[in-house]
Amino acid sequence: MSTTHRKLIVIIPAFNEAANVARVIKGIEDVSAAISSFGWLVDVLVVNDGSVDGTAEAVKAAGARVITHPVNLGYGASLQTGFRYAKEKNYHAAITLDADGQHRPQDILRLVETFNGGKYDVILGSRFVVSTGYKTSLSRKIGISLFSLVFWLLSGKKIKDVLTGFQMVSRQVINLFADEYPNDYPDTQVLLLLSRVGFKIKEVPVQVEQRLNGKSMHSSVKSLIYPVRNLLAISIVLLKIAQIRRQFTPARIDVE
Repeated sequence: MSTTHRKLIVIIPAFNEAANVARVIKGIEDVSAAISSFGWLVDVLVVNDGSVDGTAEAVKAAGARVITHPVNLGYGASLQTGFRYAKEKNYHAAITLDADGQHRPQDILRLVETFNGGKYDVILGSRFVVSTGYKTSLSRKIGISLFSLVFWLLSGKKIKDVLTGFQMVSRQVINLFADEYPNDYPDTQVLLLLSRVGFKIKEVPVQVEQRLNGKSMHSSVKSLIYPVRNLLAISIVLLKIAQIRRQFTPARIDVE
């Protein structure tokens, strides 16, 4: 058990999640003592991305910090807002977690325990490292397989769940993401950027729950255009990697 505590921020992007977000915040509070036993002090930040359903009010009532975009800017922009806040406030690490309740807050402990080993810069909460009974649509399953293949071809490394939004990242990655984070379709391109720049990535198994309220962003027409636009986004990030490599030299820095 560690006696030196570092600062960890949980960043939750939210768009019209008033029915779910308070339950997610409560779940994080319930495991905060266990996280503290691993040497971390936990704060929660919700980035309210132009919601019109009372999401900001629900967050405030639950006792968490909230930053509100005046209009809906998208998932990637919401995460970058969170990373900029984390950089400004000098957090040692960050966890990204969805606001819909599908990611279980108790699984944060799996990510923290692996991160504390000091070998990796990025820990991914994966649905597919081991069989968990997770079910998704055929189109999404095909998309995950496709982009796992694309990632392997471009990086030489295998990641089974390249679309996971449940991640823990080091302070150096926070600093990178505060400056460089794609607004659209960030999933695979972000992991490719991290891998090609030289950050070390590890998957750990997590359980994913079914959404209880609201509507997923991965539906209907969006699901059809997602693969094409994601591939275009990946091609753009490949052009930026050489420049970013000159700016960032990965190294785990654990500040006491």
